Amino acid sequence: MRITREQLQRIRRRHLGYRIILVYELLMLLLLPLAQIYSPLLSLLLIGQALVFMVFVSRFSSLKRTRPLMYALGCTAIALEVIWHLALIVSPDLGRLLTLPHVVVWVMFLLVTVVRKVKSLMREPFVTMSVVLGAASGYLTVGIAGGVLLTAIWVLQPTAFVASALPALGPGGDVSVGVAPALMAASFGLLTTVGTEVLNPSNVSVQVVSNVITIAGQLYVAILIALILGRVQKRLP
Repeated sequence: MRITREQLQRIRRRHLGYRIILVYELLMLLLLPLAQIYSPLLSLLLIGQALVFMVFVSRFSSLKRTRPLMYALGCTAIALEVIWHLALIVSPDLGRLLTLPHVVVWVMFLLVTVVRKVKSLMREPFVTMSVVLGAASGYLTVGIAGGVLLTAIWVLQPTAFVASALPALGPGGDVSVGVAPALMAASFGLLTTVGTEVLNPSNVSVQVVSNVITIAGQLYVAILIALILGRVQKRLP
């Protein structure tokens, strides 16, 4: 398979994006305790992640057909994030109304990102360390999407969670913003099958979502292993 100089440059830039995303998502995970203290931090991190996806990976991806959808969802998610926070300050009632569409757009954006990541990895001509790191970043993206999805469930059914296991808020604090870091951390617990104590075991909806997050994580790992073994098998004589 012959690769032109231009294609090689795009591959190198895309692989650099894989590494940047992994480092960024690990940093985001480590900053969750700080985000619980300073609630806007998680929103800033999510905006930064959307920009990293669009600037460092999507623009160099070979998947051109879904690129406009990726950009449209990413820009909409960023805009809604800013509008949502401003609405919570100016008009809390309006902010609560915008919470659900804001979360839905983020879930759609992250899911499209994961699907594109898997398709991009399957089209990579070689399995390098950068490709493996890119696959690992996709696994973390599943956890982040799960955290946003749990936040949507919390908005719809607060009783689906154990209130005593969620962080307490000060007077006038917005609940959905305050619990978001805790729900993000809970999602990674479900993703890695460690589990979490914030879910109400008697609520069917949240149990279904938790199972979806866990199964998605295991399927992603299976796809990653199959990808690497398949490429290695092709290189064997």
